Amino acid sequence: MAYPDNTKIVSILASLSIVLGFLENLFPLPIPFIRLGISNIPIVIGVYMITELRFLLLLGGIKSLITAIFSTGFIFRLIIAFPSILIAIIFMYYYHKATKNYSSAISTSVIGSVVNITMQFIIIKLVIIKNLAFLKILPYFILAAILTGAIVGLISNNILNKRG
Repeated sequence: MAYPDNTKIVSILASLSIVLGFLENLFPLPIPFIRLGISNIPIVIGVYMITELRFLLLLGGIKSLITAIFSTGFIFRLIIAFPSILIAIIFMYYYHKATKNYSSAISTSVIGSVVNITMQFIIIKLVIIKNLAFLKILPYFILAAILTGAIVGLISNNILNKRG
């Protein structure tokens, strides 16, 4: 299926991602620091619809910047979430390119989710917490990332399969 140019897709998906991010922030976290990540559904969909990495990075950058501006903890979100989403997008993009015929949005989303949380921990270690002890909780966050990434990927996969 032919898509409109990447700029239009980025605009639509970024808007949707921002709205979903705001909606997600309205609900309390069931487990501290762990979100479902529904605002990443348009990002995962973008991996399958956008043909150039620079446009995917633009999508992630817009989503991360706008949601950080209008959320509490702007600096924290900017320092940690912004680079993490960009690196996760790079991993998802190349994973999708390498496994296009052998994978789905579910595995792509799980890869992105695990890379995202791992990068957040690395950035926190480099910038905020110097003690290595906090890394003991990383495996639990990776398990949560696998679960939430699979849910986001399943929703994204269903949307992509219905686009016709």
